[in-house]
Amino acid sequence: MRKVLVTGDFDIDKALFPNDIELVHIRCPVDEQQILDLLPDIHDYILGGPEYLSVQLIDTATQLKNVVVMGTGTASFVDIEYATKKGIRLTNTPHMNVNAVAEFTLAMLTICLAKVPESIEAVKEGSRWIQTPRPSVSDLSIGFVGLGAIGTEMAHQLHLRGCSNMKYWSRTKKPELERAMGIKYATLIDMMATVDVLCIHLAGCLETRKLIDEVVLKGANPKLKIFNMSSPWIICPIALEKYLSTHPEAFCFIDGYYNEWVENKGQHEDPHGLLSLSGKNLVITSHLAAQERGTVSDIFAKAVKHVIEFPMER
Repeated sequence: MRKVLVTGDFDIDKALFPNDIELVHIRCPVDEQQILDLLPDIHDYILGGPEYLSVQLIDTATQLKNVVVMGTGTASFVDIEYATKKGIRLTNTPHMNVNAVAEFTLAMLTICLAKVPESIEAVKEGSRWIQTPRPSVSDLSIGFVGLGAIGTEMAHQLHLRGCSNMKYWSRTKKPELERAMGIKYATLIDMMATVDVLCIHLAGCLETRKLIDEVVLKGANPKLKIFNMSSPWIICPIALEKYLSTHPEAFCFIDGYYNEWVENKGQHEDPHGLLSLSGKNLVITSHLAAQERGTVSDIFAKAVKHVIEFPMER
């Protein structure tokens, strides 16, 4: 019988699967060993959890022929080169998380501009009672690194809210969007120096790894608020730590981290020295942007369809 492994903290509608498929669901995998123990018998893998399908896991999965990543950034969850070498088909579910990520980004913009993380820390410490008036997003200059589906939706939502001072850097220019929303193309260095808020919605890959480095951050607005909803590795961690440590009014939000899942040992064993920074300067979340219930349900249904449509060798 064909055996499918599903990971991810969400409910599963078993009726989506035909009767000739045996389903194994690990809702919240705690370590690699839990997955390693199951992989030798697995034919299909719907990866919706926090794990990374490494060389070790791939070598263990001797019957694995089909992997579906629930999301867009396959490289963040699978060793693509090695999986391809082993003849494993890789697919994902692109563009289905656009509204969820845009909604989450807008919420984090408001929360962080209102200094909520800093306020939480101050109340717990009993040291300060922060009531600083927050700026409206319509009054801010906002830059975008990447103007694909998510970046475009974010720009559209901000445009509807009256934000008229927007810039973008992308590997390709978007003249139609420039005309529709008045958004202006800029070089990365110029944009970093002139905007109040920077939203990163760019695919993580070898080409974009450490795109924002010490050279780029050196000329950045000393009060820049960065919201990275893509791969953390788009920003060089050494450069980011230096920038945040030397600019007390700067801030960065990252949905994800350089060391993730079981590799994240917390602030006391952080090789990058970022997790010990105050919530005034840095906030990290665990890939929450796309975790909207309806979105996850739709993405899972699409992933199941990819599995069912993939013919297994007999």
